Amino acid sequence: MNNKIYISVIVISFNGMEFIEDCLASVQKSLDEVVDSEILVIDNGSTDGIVELIENRYPNIQLIKNRDNLGFARAVNQGFEKARGEYVLILNQDTRIQDNAIVKLADRIRTDSRVGTIGPKFIGFDGQLQKSCRAFPKYRDLVFAFLGLSKLFSESNCFSSWKMGWFDHLNEREVDQPMGAALMVRKDILDKIGGFDERFRIFFNDVDFCRRAKEAGYVNLYYPSAVIEHYYGGTIRKMKPQMVLEWHRALAEYFIKYSPGGPSKIIALFWKIFLILLSYPRALYHKVISS
Repeated sequence: MNNKIYISVIVISFNGMEFIEDCLASVQKSLDEVVDSEILVIDNGSTDGIVELIENRYPNIQLIKNRDNLGFARAVNQGFEKARGEYVLILNQDTRIQDNAIVKLADRIRTDSRVGTIGPKFIGFDGQLQKSCRAFPKYRDLVFAFLGLSKLFSESNCFSSWKMGWFDHLNEREVDQPMGAALMVRKDILDKIGGFDERFRIFFNDVDFCRRAKEAGYVNLYYPSAVIEHYYGGTIRKMKPQMVLEWHRALAEYFIKYSPGGPSKIIALFWKIFLILLSYPRALYHKVISS
């Protein structure tokens, strides 16, 4: 018997009670007319009542309950293991689907076998466009960021190439990396490149995944015809100092992973030490301003 279906949606939840109902309601509405679809929630040890809410109000949603917070990457991989869809949408809990955005993403990715991942246009809950596409980071991007040049020249193709400040996000485009807050994946590419690398618990797992997809010959596509609302940072805002530390650690790990050896590896180790040292005063700063 073939249990494969068309679309699986994986929602990763962690103490996001203020977001989860809107998120799940919008997903269900977007999939109303898609018979062969499923919704999975992977909960990372929430203590705010999310699990009980889902069990009571959403009996048709598959719920995986982790006792502890295993990290975003591990939760996504748990979802991949359970998902039966040809196309799998990874979704943050602080999102709301507009109209039939999920179906639009799936219909677009199925028309081109080169496309391995596809991401929507993001707008904030305030209706403002979020520039969500990224290039793969390079060492020069760190230099420009720390010198303040990437902010000073935010639309420059040179100084802001990493965050693609020059791209208006109005048209479909092949990119290095669409934002992982809502990323649809062609399920069969997992057999070739594997799932998320769990070394990147929270940050840069989407960057790493898209890089492996591109290196395997797939295209990562930005598709603005599908629109998803995103409360930027909503999932991690409450733990900002810890997240600053984790962001720097993950970026350092990313450069280590993609440094082939020799002088390149030495440079990567230097940046790892620098980033880790830098993360502590930045985390302290965020702790002070948030208190």
